[in-house]
Amino acid sequence: MKEKGTIHSLTWLRAMAALMVCLFHFRAYIWHGENPNMFVKSLNYGYLGVIMFFVISGFVIPYSMYVKKYELKHFFRFLLKRTIRIEPPYIIFIFILLLANYYTFVYLWSLPFPTTVKQFFLNITYLAPFFKVEWINIIFWTLAVEFQFYILTGLVYNTFVNKTLYKVIGFATLLATGFLIPESYQTVLNYYIYFIIGFQTFMFYTKQIKSLEFVLTMLFSVAFIVIFKEWEALPLVAITVLAILYFNYENKIFTFLGNISFSLYLTHGMIGGNIVIFTKEGMSKTVLLLYILFNAIAFAALYYYVVERTFLRLSKRVRYSKKEGRKE
Repeated sequence: MKEKGTIHSLTWLRAMAALMVCLFHFRAYIWHGENPNMFVKSLNYGYLGVIMFFVISGFVIPYSMYVKKYELKHFFRFLLKRTIRIEPPYIIFIFILLLANYYTFVYLWSLPFPTTVKQFFLNITYLAPFFKVEWINIIFWTLAVEFQFYILTGLVYNTFVNKTLYKVIGFATLLATGFLIPESYQTVLNYYIYFIIGFQTFMFYTKQIKSLEFVLTMLFSVAFIVIFKEWEALPLVAITVLAILYFNYENKIFTFLGNISFSLYLTHGMIGGNIVIFTKEGMSKTVLLLYILFNAIAFAALYYYVVERTFLRLSKRVRYSKKEGRKE
């Protein structure tokens, strides 16, 4: 196993996760909860793509910190780096979504505008669940979990990497705290087991833990998920871990989809919802699904090249030290 270098499997895993989430939501738009056949029924499990994203983040964030020799004194620069990477594309898309909603709700349907100023600010600050305010798009709750993970990892990374006992105590404490926090708050601690899997995979990949600790962690995680979470997530968790460790292959199509996966994740709900609203009845639902998917990918690619890539490049300019390499 290499300690550094491009991990191509992360790219196609992101692509796979994003496509799963897209198909899950498109199924809901098109079939409205119906499951007319096994294919449509299988799309119900697309929500598990979110779990894949959590495991991937659990690996890639500490791995990036490891490569760049992160220390606690870099916390605010690390947070700035992540904020530039995620927040501007997110906020810009919210404005696009609000314009689309204004056109649909107010201009076409003569209904009240569905979003308030309070809701907008609680969405962009990821505080909506704590004030019992709805997300402008329900998809955005996962961004809140991810951002909480950035903050938490920035604070505990050095301790967890360097002190095994503190790491074990920390993992146990964070998992236990997750039981005390209502699921409705949608915090990172409610889903922390998946980030632990990613973190321990990172530790094993970089040879900072031995096989025994890694295997014990995975066995504990499996038991925890079966007892307290959803056992259906286990196959995809296993695929994610094994792909990171042993299937580091590149594919041009999935590299493209992986590169635009964040844009696709952000924008697919708006594209799918509006196409369904304005599509005349009579079209084959399977054809409609493919049509929506094609347009969602096309719009996400446009959004990536026009918006997201700019902030991706800007985030890479934020460095922990002058000696830090450019490659992430």
